[in-house]
Amino acid sequence: MKILFIRHGETTDNLRHVYAGVTDSSLTSHGVLQTARLATHIGTTIPPLTHIFSSPLSRAKKTAEAIYEEQKKVRVSQKRSKQASAGQADEEEGKGKDSAADIPETATSSSTSINPILSEDERAIEYDDEEEEAGEAIFFKIDADLIEQDFGSYEGEQFLTATPKKNLKKRKRSDSVGSGPGGSGGSAAGGSGGDSKKRKSDDNDLSTTTGATTTTTDVEMTAGEEGPLTGSTDTPLAAAAIPLPEEEEEEEEEEFREMETPASIKARADSFIRRCVIPLLPGTPILLPPSLASHNATTGNSQDPPPENSSPVVAIVSHSMLLSWLWKSFVALFPPSSVLATTPVVQKGWYQGKHPGWGNTGYLVVEVLPKGVVNKDGMTVVIEGVNEKAHLVGLRRTGGGVGSEKWDERQSKLDGFFGKKEK
Repeated sequence: MKILFIRHGETTDNLRHVYAGVTDSSLTSHGVLQTARLATHIGTTIPPLTHIFSSPLSRAKKTAEAIYEEQKKVRVSQKRSKQASAGQADEEEGKGKDSAADIPETATSSSTSINPILSEDERAIEYDDEEEEAGEAIFFKIDADLIEQDFGSYEGEQFLTATPKKNLKKRKRSDSVGSGPGGSGGSAAGGSGGDSKKRKSDDNDLSTTTGATTTTTDVEMTAGEEGPLTGSTDTPLAAAAIPLPEEEEEEEEEEFREMETPASIKARADSFIRRCVIPLLPGTPILLPPSLASHNATTGNSQDPPPENSSPVVAIVSHSMLLSWLWKSFVALFPPSSVLATTPVVQKGWYQGKHPGWGNTGYLVVEVLPKGVVNKDGMTVVIEGVNEKAHLVGLRRTGGGVGSEKWDERQSKLDGFFGKKEK
């Protein structure tokens, strides 16, 4: 069994260096090229995939779909190659029995992979039908447990310097909330205490005028438990309140929303491994933590397990944080002595217990060997690649800012959008 843990392509929020956990950030034009390179690379270096799992967020889903479409072409190509080989073998066997002169010219046409009599349009339809049939042989599933960590109020904020984003909502203000002379001041209209909220006028200050003197004062807005919003200032002019129109609206900040906890992310990762990976393993894991052993655990995702396959090749397309938790849940199934790494991986600096990382369209690939192949007591995991990005070698960002822009989905072909096709 082979498993690929794949990260999605580059997104607009990746370039902005902001938290985009559950935010449905779009792929950039460069990100679409990355996914195309990835799909072709997997199709030429990895055995045909039998299972593809993806996060429901579009950046991961579109990456998975690119892989899926390429896998259908790979299967059709392999099928035609086998048919051509079988036809050639039958033809050679027939020549040994009969003279080639006695065989009609059209007798061997049925053994070829493509009927030469068909027009190009008919061949295209035939190829589409073959692709559809090939696609049915691949188990493609969108799984809610593969969604990225929810960063709460930090969604959309920049890394390291992030401050909680103020999610604003509208609410009507009561007549009892007025402004001072000229409509610029606030008034105290009663109401009990509550959570304090800062409000400022359009120029961030509250300006009041007395004769030739102008002062600037912030207004402290307080939400009463039962009454309307009330304001209080330290200027005597604020006492003279003039009611505002009833329909005028005030922006109020929502409460701070916490990011998803590690326990919640772990529960989702465990759920996916338990439902979708363990049933495909070539044996029963020796180590089975309670969170992975219990089939009664509820995480809001009760999807059926994937169909079994004699030699599954699985692609899991998700996000960097979630992939890290998936890896922890997966490795927890095996004793440390059963997790090995190939020489190239070790040379790249991998060591036992190291936390892997994922760049855009980077992938970690492992081979799970059955009991007895390496270890007589159980399965063995061989790490064949960590953050593999050989498919991106030589790929350059399209100039003029085009590569960094959101991918225009109205473009039907990459060639039409990016110009000359790469060689």
